[in-house]
Amino acid sequence: MKKVRSEEGCLCFSSRCLVLTTGCFSVMLSLLPVIPCLFVLVRGQAWDLARLSVREWLQENHGDKKVNDVIATCFDWLDRNYQVVLAGIIITAVLHLLFSLLLVLGTMLYKRLLFIPWMVSDMIIIIIMVIIFTCWTFLSFFVGLLVAIIFPFVAGLLLGFLIFLWRQVQFMFVLLGETDRDILALRKQQAEYKPVPGQGADQCSGRRQLASISESSDQGEQYQGEHYKHIMCNSR
Repeated sequence: MKKVRSEEGCLCFSSRCLVLTTGCFSVMLSLLPVIPCLFVLVRGQAWDLARLSVREWLQENHGDKKVNDVIATCFDWLDRNYQVVLAGIIITAVLHLLFSLLLVLGTMLYKRLLFIPWMVSDMIIIIIMVIIFTCWTFLSFFVGLLVAIIFPFVAGLLLGFLIFLWRQVQFMFVLLGETDRDILALRKQQAEYKPVPGQGADQCSGRRQLASISESSDQGEQYQGEHYKHIMCNSR
């Protein structure tokens, strides 16, 4: 039987506690862009105000002219299609909210298959954020020295925190998989019970099989509960 890994975790928090915290944090993070996007879609004046602010900033910015032209071109495209972009952001946030709720439910029920949607969607978000932060870090050198220093530092901290949370969920996913395999191996070993042949074996075989099944079920449930408690205690 494989030895359960217990070196993961953070300070006094268990892996399960960290995954539950990650799920709750993802739920709140998914709700953040929904309300502002709905507000902008309902009231067009908010978008007009944001558009004027960006155009004034581009006029006041005396950086590289080519970079300003690229930003102006991208913003003009966004101005023409802002409703579609905001609708896509809302749909993505709602889907990620659903996956975050599945993560919380899977952690509570020890169902690791419910982790997969959140892990896939969060990995895609991390990759997109890496691309955006890399491009914006390059553009920040043309905006100002202070922005060029602060933005990469803040972006690196945010990405590191998101990757840390994803790794905790991935560790819990692997840990539950190893536990399920150990439980299945134990039940398979207990199910290979064979009655001893002899006189009266036909009459006693039914009783022995029933007793074996009952004992196997009780030991399997007891082992599963103790194994999960052992995981939670050792993951601190």
